[in-house]
Formats: sequence, C-alpha cells, structure tokens
Amino acid sequence: MAKKVSKEKSKVELDTVSVFCRLKPLKDDTELSCIKLISPTVISLTCPNESKVVRKDAHYTFKHIFTSYSSQQEVFDRVAYPLLENLFNGKNGLLFTYGVTGSGKTYTLTGEHYNPGIMPRCIDTIFNSIKSNQLPKFMVKSDRMNGFDVQNANDAKAESLLENKFSKKNKKKGEKLPYTYDGTAIVEINATSMYTVFVTYIEIYNNTVYDLLDESGTKVLQSKILREDSQKNMYVNGVVEVEVKSAGEAYELFNAGHKRKRMGNTLLNAESSRSHSIFNIRLVQLGNVNNSNVLLTDENFLKIGQLSFVDLAGSERCNRTQTTGMRLKEASSINNSLMSLRNCLEILRENQVNNSNRLIPYRESRLTHIFKNYFEGGGKVEMIVCANPTANDFEENMHVMKFAEITQDVKVIKPESRYTPYRKICKAKEANDTPVNKVKTLSHGTKIPYIKLDPENIDDSIASIHNLTKILLSRKRNSVVHNRELNMKEKQLREKICSINQEHNANLIEMKNVQQQFNKMKRKCHRLETKAQELQMLNEMVQCKKESHTDTFTTPPSQRKETHYNKRTLDSQRQKISTVKQDNANFEYNKKMRKHRENTELANTDEKVKRVREMLANSDISVIRAKQKFESLFTESTNKMFTLKGSSRKQIRRSRSVDNVLRRQNSDDISE
Repeated sequence: MAKKVSKEKSKVELDTVSVFCRLKPLKDDTELSCIKLISPTVISLTCPNESKVVRKDAHYTFKHIFTSYSSQQEVFDRVAYPLLENLFNGKNGLLFTYGVTGSGKTYTLTGEHYNPGIMPRCIDTIFNSIKSNQLPKFMVKSDRMNGFDVQNANDAKAESLLENKFSKKNKKKGEKLPYTYDGTAIVEINATSMYTVFVTYIEIYNNTVYDLLDESGTKVLQSKILREDSQKNMYVNGVVEVEVKSAGEAYELFNAGHKRKRMGNTLLNAESSRSHSIFNIRLVQLGNVNNSNVLLTDENFLKIGQLSFVDLAGSERCNRTQTTGMRLKEASSINNSLMSLRNCLEILRENQVNNSNRLIPYRESRLTHIFKNYFEGGGKVEMIVCANPTANDFEENMHVMKFAEITQDVKVIKPESRYTPYRKICKAKEANDTPVNKVKTLSHGTKIPYIKLDPENIDDSIASIHNLTKILLSRKRNSVVHNRELNMKEKQLREKICSINQEHNANLIEMKNVQQQFNKMKRKCHRLETKAQELQMLNEMVQCKKESHTDTFTTPPSQRKETHYNKRTLDSQRQKISTVKQDNANFEYNKKMRKHRENTELANTDEKVKRVREMLANSDISVIRAKQKFESLFTESTNKMFTLKGSSRKQIRRSRSVDNVLRRQNSDDISE
C-alpha cells in the first residue's frame, strides 16, 4: 500500500507559469522601435544603432502577445476570464504585471474610467454572476487571521443595523468611478451555493507591508506582519477585509486605497508607483443552502477562492531617472525586491530541471514571502510583461525579456478545488438561549386556585375555603422569606456597588497620578530631546573643526618644517613680485608724465612763433632782416628741441632763450 501511495504522490500534475506580453503604443510614428512582432507569440528585440554595445537580435516567445492595437476587453478575455472560472471552483489565482517604469502596468490592471482594465472587469463579472446567489451581509465574517466565521441570520441583521447607524453618522461621499461594461458573467456556477465577496488592498513599500484600507484614524499607516496559518498559507495579520455587496462598493474601496498608495514623480514617469500594490478578491462559497437558509451541519464547509492582482513597481536605472534622496532609496528597495523575485524563480527552475533540493530564499523579501504558497502549488500563476518599444528602453527591455523567459520555464503544481474544513464555523444561537429567558423567577408556592362556591354543597365550599387559606398562609410565609432573601441580596449588591465605586474612585485618583507622572516624563523627554539636538549641533561643529585640523595633526614634524619653509619662501617671492610690479607701474606713470610735459611745451612754442609772425607781418620795418633773424632763430630753436628732446630742463632753457630773443628783437625794432 505504501508503494501505491508514493506513486500516486509522485504523479502530481504540473502547470507552467503563463506569461503574456503587452506592447505600449509609441507616442510618434517617427519614433524608433526596438521590438518587432514576428508572430502572435514571438517578438524580436533589435539593438538600436545608437547603442554603444552591439548585440545580436534576440527572439522571445510568450503564450500570447498583445499589440498596441489590442483592447482591454481582449486582454481580459485571454488572461483574466480563466482565472475567474477557477475562482468559482475554489481555486486560487495570482496575476502579476511586470515591466519597466512607464510601460503601462497600472493601466493594464486598472485602466481608465470609460475603458476599464482587468481588475474592474473581474469585479463586475463576479457580481454579474452571483446576483441571485448572494448571502446576506455579515452572515460570513472574517476573523482577520485568514479564516472566516459563519453566524445565523439574527446576528447578521443585528450587525447590519449597527453598521447602518454608524455609516449614517460617518458617511463620506466618495468619488464614484463611472466604469462601463458589457455585462459579462460566468454561466456555469453552482446554483445551490450562496456566495459572498471580500476585498483587501495592501502595499509593500521599502520592504514593509501596509494596509491601504486601514481607517484606524492615524495619519501614518501602521506596518503589518506576515504570518502562517494552520495550512501553512501566508497572510497579512490584522488586515482589514471588507465584505462588499456590489461592484460600486468595491470600486470605492479601491479608490480610497489608491489615494493612500505611494506615488512619485521621476524623469521617466510623472506618476510612478513607488511600492508594490496587491488587491485581493476572496470569493466565499457556502454549500448546503435551501431557500437562503444555511443548514449548519458537520459536513457543511466553506469553499474559498482567492484572486490576487499584483501591480509591481517598475524597475528603473538611476542614471536615467536621476533620482536622489528618498526617491533613490525607494528605487533601490524596488530593484532589490524584484531581484529577489527573480532569484527565487531561478532557483525554483534549477531545482525542477536538475532534480535538486536547493533552498529557495522566499524570506529575503516580503514580496516573495507573501506569495510563497502560490509557487508551491497554492494556485494558478500568470504574468503580463508590459514593454515600451522605444529605442531608449532597449537595455531595460532586454532584462525584462530575460526575466520573462526564466518565469515561463517554472512549473507549479496544478491547483485543485477543495473545501476548507479548518475554517471555524459558529453554530447558530437559538432564541431561547437569550439571557432574559435564563433569569430565575421567584415563586411564593403553589398557585392560588380558582374557587367556585356552591350553596347546595356547603361542606365542599368550606373545605375549599380552608384549602385556600392554607395556600395563602404558606404563600405569605414564603413571601416573608423571599423578602428577607431579597433584602440580603440587595444589601450585598449595594455593598458590591459601593466597593466597586470606591475602587473606581481609587482608580481615577491613580490614573490622575499616572497622568501627572506621564506629563512630567513627557516634559522631561522634551527637554532631553532639545538638549540632544543642541549636543548634536555642537558635535557637528566639533567634527567640522576636527576635519579642518586633521591635516596638521596627521603630518610628521619633518614634513611640517618643510611646509613652513616652503610657505616662507613663497611669501617672500610674492612680496618681490609685488614690488617689481609696483616699480614698473611707477616707471610707466613717469614716462606718461614726461610725454605730457613735452607736448605742452611744444604747444607753447608754436603759439609764440605765431605771435612773432603776426608782429613781423604787421611791422613796416626791414622785413627782410626780420625774416632772416626769424628763420635763424626758428632753425636754432628747432635744432635744440630735437637734440634735447629727452630732458625737460633743456626744453625749459630753450623756451627761455626763444623768449629772450623775441624780447631783444622787439626792443631793436622799437629803437629803430
């Protein structure tokens, strides 16, 4: 028998990971493309001419390739519709979107308001299929530990009334998404079963899990931890799992969570996802249903199917996005998680090809850890590789295609539909089990009988009267005893209430003291924080001074002397250069002044010569002799001027001699 069992276990059906490809349309027809479509399942990646490294054309095969002309409906029919059929059969499904940043991953999953993507179409198809087979709200409750509880209709109505009161007080008008559909539905569902839908929305930011539907009131989302249930399935502990009864409710929840999702602006994408987001749809199916009444028997188990949509953040190179600071940290965290996913798939493929038993490092990243059971046979896995065919994204597309090639070689165990007997099922409470009916009523004895006096039978009537008096006396005695008991119990109750009141007052006093101590400690912590900040500032100043003096302390004494001598020589050389420059400047200034003086003196001599000529022209005495004297004087003065041009004293003497000559000539002319 053991051999037969081992053979049956070895014959496990394996299913490969389905990998699809979707090409983003180019912005311009003139833009160069590095991807060519060869067939509906094969593409060619060609190296652009501008690339520094020349590579050969590579061919990659997919299950199907969606071109830039493919519609959202076509993608849904080929990729998501089979996953929905498995969901109604209790089988799990996982859908990844992978690619470079700005390649259309989020658009493929969510789409636009009037052109919805895969996720809104799946939600609408589910509710179109279970219109008449929905369980009342709160009939099935999430225990926030990857399980569900079942309760009766009365408890469900009570909880719905409480929710309606609370929702009227805290109702917020959310943004309604005008999605339009064609009314797609799954026909082959179990008509004897009732269904209900639960949704969760989480994100993995910097390798930390956050609940996007958590409305605890805190400004900052609290991190969540991953845990393993009794069937070794990974789940997020304490995640908010909301029951939805229409597609509109699911859209509102998704929109509310999407507003809290981390988004950022980079050079390659104006609205880039800075985290991996996961939207889970869980379809709970309850069998053995008759006219909407749940028959809670030992054989009644829940059948649960889960469909997870994972919008992976885009891989990016920092030299292209030029991210710094927090964006750089986010990019490194995204790339590390994607590398850990690739590493896990590579090791899984090696184990399957080589029949080895190498340990798969799922725990390196939250992304791989949370979906560990899917790769170990917990559901169907599919991936859509989104590619931007521009020549600038050639290097990134090449890495993406290699990862897709590795992924579609991985084989996982084919999922089976099974009920979940390990889910906790709460038995319905009967109406007679209420605390009001369980209260003990006091009776004073036998009931007072009804007496009918007959005047014809006086003896019988007297006997009945005696019997009545006995009953009344016994009831009176019992009432006295009961009154004593009630007084004692009332006294005890009052004493208990007084003691509880005293304890309450003592607790209030203690709470006030604790509050005062807490305020003191808070003030003390504030003072310590301010001191710590001051000390940190002083430490930074000391550090700066230390860095400035490191060179002086680290150099040896011989080198210090040499540097000091070199410094002195440099200073002396600089001083010499400055003195030489100053001397040159003084020399140039003196030279300019000499030229200026020469020019002024020449101008004065010219004016004097003009005067002499005017005087000679106007005089009638011996013009010839005056001309001869003037020419001789003029030649003498010009010869002296050119010979003694460099010296200023000679020029001054020459001008004086000319003046003397002119004076003599004037005196001679006057005497004659």
